[in-house]
Amino acid sequence: MAVLGEIRKKTWLIFVVIGIAMLAFVAGDLFGENSKIKQLFTGDPSVVGTVNGETIGIAEYQSAYDATQSMYENQGKPATPNQIAQQTWNSLISQKVLKQHAEKLGLKVSDDEFWSYVAQNFGLGSGEEAQQQIAQLEANAAATPEAQQQYRGWLQTAEQIKIQLLSQKYFGYVMAGTAVTNKEADIQQGYNISNANIQYAFLDYTTLAKKLNVKVTDDEISAYEAKYPKLFKAEGLVKLSYTYFPAGASTADDAVALANIKKYLSTQIIHDDVNNITDTIQGFGAAKNDSAYVTQNSEKPFISNYFTKEELAQSQLTPEINAYFKNATVGQIGGPFKVADTYQLYKISKSKEVKDSVKSSHILVAFEGSAAGKGVKRTKAEAKKLAEEILAQVKANPASFGDVAATKSDDKSSAVQKGSIGWVGKNNQLDQTYNGFIFTKPVGTIDLVESQFGYHIIKVDDAKNKVAYQVANIVKRIDPSKATTEKAFTNARTYVQAIEGKSLNDFKNAAKKGGYLNNTTEGIERYAGIGQDIPNDQDSDILKWAFDKKTDAGATNLFTSTTGDYIVVHLVEKFDKGLAAPSVVRKFVEPVLLQEKVSKLIDEQIANGGLNAFVSKFGAKKGNATVNFSNSNLTGVGLEPRVVGAAFGVKPNTSSKAIAGNAGVFYIIPTNQQIQKNQKGAMILDNLNRQLQGKFQQTLLQSLIQAADVVDNRDRALTR
Repeated sequence: MAVLGEIRKKTWLIFVVIGIAMLAFVAGDLFGENSKIKQLFTGDPSVVGTVNGETIGIAEYQSAYDATQSMYENQGKPATPNQIAQQTWNSLISQKVLKQHAEKLGLKVSDDEFWSYVAQNFGLGSGEEAQQQIAQLEANAAATPEAQQQYRGWLQTAEQIKIQLLSQKYFGYVMAGTAVTNKEADIQQGYNISNANIQYAFLDYTTLAKKLNVKVTDDEISAYEAKYPKLFKAEGLVKLSYTYFPAGASTADDAVALANIKKYLSTQIIHDDVNNITDTIQGFGAAKNDSAYVTQNSEKPFISNYFTKEELAQSQLTPEINAYFKNATVGQIGGPFKVADTYQLYKISKSKEVKDSVKSSHILVAFEGSAAGKGVKRTKAEAKKLAEEILAQVKANPASFGDVAATKSDDKSSAVQKGSIGWVGKNNQLDQTYNGFIFTKPVGTIDLVESQFGYHIIKVDDAKNKVAYQVANIVKRIDPSKATTEKAFTNARTYVQAIEGKSLNDFKNAAKKGGYLNNTTEGIERYAGIGQDIPNDQDSDILKWAFDKKTDAGATNLFTSTTGDYIVVHLVEKFDKGLAAPSVVRKFVEPVLLQEKVSKLIDEQIANGGLNAFVSKFGAKKGNATVNFSNSNLTGVGLEPRVVGAAFGVKPNTSSKAIAGNAGVFYIIPTNQQIQKNQKGAMILDNLNRQLQGKFQQTLLQSLIQAADVVDNRDRALTR
């Protein structure tokens, strides 16, 4: 009734309520994810983030995420969802920032530039041919799912190519104005040969901070952050403490695994009680078909390749396995060997002679757009026709191969050797297509092969063989038993029950008492990695739980990794978006502020007393050194550019004031300054330009990203 009375008094509220309700009716559910009303307060749920106002939508982000995931898979590198997410986000930001700055300068990638690049890098004759092939792919995409998938992949690749070309243009445009002048090179040459002798006194910051009782407060850290907000802006952080309960195999489980693999060393008789069947399994050494035996009994597939003993020795196997291979003969068993979480048996299955090195010759017919086609005007079709004609000629008269190569090959470096490439081993720098041909074809073979360089008429001149061996390998994992995994779960559950609702100290003390691994993070972001001492496959789920609005500081939760291990996580603290909390950045900021405060106090207390007063009052260490202006290294201490600079700036035989060095506070007295002037630096000009451009390339993109207005809405947009 009281509320109704207030509404009667304030009739304008009714119109506001009615207006919002009508707007919600038009736009959709007032509280739905797509509600325009809600978007006024929370942002568009379909937008993952923005870069200088340019949006990154869910579809764009997901497409980039899938591409990043495929990249890791193709490279055979393991990656957690959070690692993929962060790599994706960083790539998208980099691309957006570069594209925006390039377009501000009016830089664009023309169609001719794009298709020429595609032709050159995909082994096609011209941009027109590249366009035709992509047009055909687009037409095929409507017919089959496979072609549709290929076309979608092409669209992603095309976008990356455009960004790459645009960024190359941008970097080239900016770098054109980056150069070292002759005068600067002259000055640097003088620096390079200028030396000074100094006396110095030095004491590290930690010791001085204790002597002066200097501390850095949270307020001082916050003030420092406020001066450099771009450096300390956080999208929201959490601080976690975690306790780890590995469910790995016990000593008893290891013994069981070892006993089981040893059974393959002799004949086994196995009885199936259910079907009342008795089966006999031959020992590994007696097996007639090693491929079938490994397929039936190993947890890794049979590898049919042949390897020389030199190749086996370079395979990064354990010393025990290498020792076995060194003297093993066909049919001989080695092991069991323990390798990580497995036991393994090895057997030399077969041997045969294989090519170890090959001598070959070739005649190259390049074409416009091929890797060796610079200055060549013939098309790909013309090159193929010419290559086929030359092939027919040298096949009809093999003895003429050298003379033909000398006059017709586009590989001028080998043409002077009558086409000879010489002897090469398996691990060489030749094109893979060429290499595959010469190592698989008999001596005397002459045939035509296409590579990125053009068309090769290849002749296999000679070969040297070595004995190679086929290796059969039985691998058995050392798995934890049911009793082991149950014990880990029981320990984790008991621990959770004991610390539920208790403090961080209780959480840590209980872990210490139980002898369990425990660690506490600094503040970490939603898509960060948590720790290297626990399985990372749960990072995304743990941080999703920790960042959830329903999860309060002090909450505890149990997570299970894909390996069956258990992680108990305690949410210590949550930090909102904005400048990071002082506790989060203290380890980065405190040393900087400590150096400033200590140096200032030392300067005030020593006043004009100089080096000797510093030694007398604080017990600083004295030393002598010769320093070079262009090299900031102080022998026995480390890199100290301020000290070296002062060595040439302070008057000889005069003490400096306090110098805030990298390692501590210094006072110096220059005793001799050999400053070289009127030097000529023409010899070092090119090197200085390369150094400058290298530094510029390393820092330009990072600076552009740091200056950008980046909004990260992933946590909200991707967890609806």
